[in-house]
Amino acid sequence: MKIARRIATATLAAALLCSMPFAEARTQTIEATGVYQMGENDTIATAKENAKKAALRAAAEQAGVYVRSYSKTKNLKLTDDQVEVISMQTMQVKNCTFTQDYTNNTLVIHAVIRATVDDDDFQNFQKRLDERDRIEDLQSQLDAEKAKTQAALNRKMQQSGDDPYASMIAEQELQKFQQNVQYAAVIRKEFADFVDQRAGVVPADIYGRMALLDLCTGSDLFQRDIDKAMEIAPKDPLYYTISALQALRQEDYYGAEALADQALRFDKRYWPSYYVRAIAKGFRGSTRKAIADCDTAIKRGGENHRYVMLYRAKLERIFVGRHNYENFTTPAYQEIVDDAIHGFYRDMDQIKHKNKR
Repeated sequence: MKIARRIATATLAAALLCSMPFAEARTQTIEATGVYQMGENDTIATAKENAKKAALRAAAEQAGVYVRSYSKTKNLKLTDDQVEVISMQTMQVKNCTFTQDYTNNTLVIHAVIRATVDDDDFQNFQKRLDERDRIEDLQSQLDAEKAKTQAALNRKMQQSGDDPYASMIAEQELQKFQQNVQYAAVIRKEFADFVDQRAGVVPADIYGRMALLDLCTGSDLFQRDIDKAMEIAPKDPLYYTISALQALRQEDYYGAEALADQALRFDKRYWPSYYVRAIAKGFRGSTRKAIADCDTAIKRGGENHRYVMLYRAKLERIFVGRHNYENFTTPAYQEIVDDAIHGFYRDMDQIKHKNKR
């Protein structure tokens, strides 16, 4: 009884197994021909190889039609390049036969290949494509993180000014400026070349130096350069003070005072801003207030700078008779502004403001 029961169970299992439908992959057979006409320097072997390559290309074109049809029914989004790659890599060449004939006294090789493609190959290849896309996405995320990190490092370097090569360039150009201020245009061009080489990733003071050179030469690039400096170091009083010098150039005394005031809101002890504000007040005739600002500038660090002391002496001569109002002559006005611009450029390393961290 037990043996009979076992036989019946096995027979039933076999019957069920045989009755289950098998999901067979659909296979497409492709036949294609390639033709190659031999040249004078060809051998039979190279001619057959070239004919076979031509047949493979023709077969791949037929496979591409099948791949597109398959991808459409499976709702797959494939690019033309992907279709081409799938067609070549999933096609299996079963055999290749060669024939030859003569046409116009030239040997012509014909290659006939038989190849197959099936759905399983497409599915496996699609999985590889999905994996490749996943890897590319991860790589894109990694590249974006690297770019973000590099941008943060660039900003930190720009704001801190910690760039030895930029400092070396600045020192070299300062020596040229000290030799002759007429080199200002040449120096500015060399700074601009340096900025281009660094794709604009330079410390703020490089743009500040360029802005001062713009003032020396009357360049219309001043605003662009000073804006870049302020973009990198938006709370550095130096660049508002340089902007105040440009306002003085335009005889906008109240505008210069306002910019100096803005700089002093960032650092109330910043002597260059007091000095420039003293110039603005002196030029608009408020000599007593100009002296007060100039004295504050001297007290807080300006005493070692010759152009500051020369301006203070001019104010003293004006005020010697206790007159509270005196017009500067145009030549004197121009000289004082030039002295301030040239002095700031020479003393940039001393007057650069270090942002508090």
